Amino acid sequence: MKKLVLFMTILFTLILPLNALAVDYSISSVKIDAFLQSNGDVHVKEVHSYDFDSEFNGITREIFPKKGAEISSFLAKEDGKTLKVEKEGHLYKIHRKGKKENIEVELQYVIKNSMEKHVDMTEFYWPFFDNRNESEYGNLIITIHPPKVTANVIAFGYDTAFNRQSIEDNGVVHYNFGFVPSEENGDIRVAYDSTLFPGMSVSNNKNIRDQLLLEKADIEEQAKRFAENKEKFSSFMGTTLPIVLLIFLILFALEAILAKRKRVLIEQELSGNYSIVPTQRISMPATILHTKSLSSPSVSAALLDLVRKGNVEQLSEDEFIRSNQNVEHKHEKILMNWLFDEVGTDGYFQSQHLDEYMDNKKNLEKYHPKINQWKRAVKDELNLFRVKETKPFIRGIFGLFSLLSLVAFIFSINYGILSMTFFTLILMVISILFACFYKPLSFEGLLIKEEWKQFSMKLNDFSSSDWQKVTEDARMRAVIYQMGINDSNSASQNKEPWHQELSRVDDSMLSYYLFTGPILTSGFQRADQRYEQSISSDSPNSFGGGSGGGGVGGGGGGSGAF
Repeated sequence: MKKLVLFMTILFTLILPLNALAVDYSISSVKIDAFLQSNGDVHVKEVHSYDFDSEFNGITREIFPKKGAEISSFLAKEDGKTLKVEKEGHLYKIHRKGKKENIEVELQYVIKNSMEKHVDMTEFYWPFFDNRNESEYGNLIITIHPPKVTANVIAFGYDTAFNRQSIEDNGVVHYNFGFVPSEENGDIRVAYDSTLFPGMSVSNNKNIRDQLLLEKADIEEQAKRFAENKEKFSSFMGTTLPIVLLIFLILFALEAILAKRKRVLIEQELSGNYSIVPTQRISMPATILHTKSLSSPSVSAALLDLVRKGNVEQLSEDEFIRSNQNVEHKHEKILMNWLFDEVGTDGYFQSQHLDEYMDNKKNLEKYHPKINQWKRAVKDELNLFRVKETKPFIRGIFGLFSLLSLVAFIFSINYGILSMTFFTLILMVISILFACFYKPLSFEGLLIKEEWKQFSMKLNDFSSSDWQKVTEDARMRAVIYQMGINDSNSASQNKEPWHQELSRVDDSMLSYYLFTGPILTSGFQRADQRYEQSISSDSPNSFGGGSGGGGVGGGGGGSGAF
């Protein structure tokens, strides 16, 4: 836990300054005009409209030319004034300082070797942006201008560019994208009669017109099938979801009824029980874990419970000797072997042994694993006693629902149905949580919890005469329980009414218990602190990575600001 906290602190320390320095902007519109030249060059003019809500130093344009192509003569202007451009790889940084204003920047550049000439047609197949783009475009329009007026045009697009094209009578092609999210691909593909490009050499001695028409027809057919399947899926889910929801509600209602009935039976059971200290049903460490959690005081309580059961003899307030190794539970054996063989010597233990034990650096490393081993064994006892119901039938149904919801969630994402995606995600999460973690308390588990809850609530109301009426064993279990669930220094319990009333009872062994607890607990708390200090200097590993992307031919790009 310490390592996790330290790692998260360092991570946020590194990230927050970056977020604080980030430029707040949006790109309201982008207009790109590509003028195809007869020699194969493409002269591009882009107009980017930025809305800044913070200070800024400029804008960026990243252009990854597809394989074989290159970008040249890059120029940036604003209101006819040339702006400074800094090139870093494929990233162009256009310097223009300002604060909370709207600006419009014109970019000009030439793309070479981007077109491919065939016998019949010459195509311009290009990604002006791709999934590496970090910004949203509020309204994107891309226009392709042929060298001359022509009517022989084939145009289509992929991904976000699909079905966005419109062709004018003069051969000019417009791609009206509208809003474009970040990290999206949108390749465009336009082909004109090859006679318009006399300055180019034929790169492929084949006709391409029929192939392009087939490609266009194919993606249109795919889109048609996609739309039909989307409609079928929406119709199916519209019928299925209400049924699934009804089953969900029925299952929840049944479980709620069973839980309520269980509580009524528990109340009836407790109403007829007038014992001050609850009957022992599981070991005291298991009782402490079941009703609260195990901590440093819990180890002290577990040791005193071994004294109560006769496995350990208490020689004084701070001295113990192992007397009987025939313990009932595995966690008791683990604790005895650790305290009396590893920490203590020859079956003898006192709290100062724990301080000496923690002075050894090797033991510091073993301390936490050993405590965890003991805690796991205590938890194993609870599992064997079945304080929780496994509910295999109910969890199995929710497991099936989680798989079905996952499939529906994937299809919803694929078809872009946002409402269905959100709904199936919630359904899937709920189903997974129930399938994995739904283990309600059994009758016995709930009874134990309620018994000790009521005991703790009424504890300070008991007088010394009330304590005198119960058995010595019950009084010891009461002290052990209170010691085990107390996360603070056990010495503070000395001032509580129940502790004062108990101290008036004529019981020598009980007196040992009342005054031994704070001594033992302080020792284990010191050990915890020593262990935590020993690991506080550990540093988390650093992580790094990146991701690739690209449109046709590895090309693409995007926009940003700095």
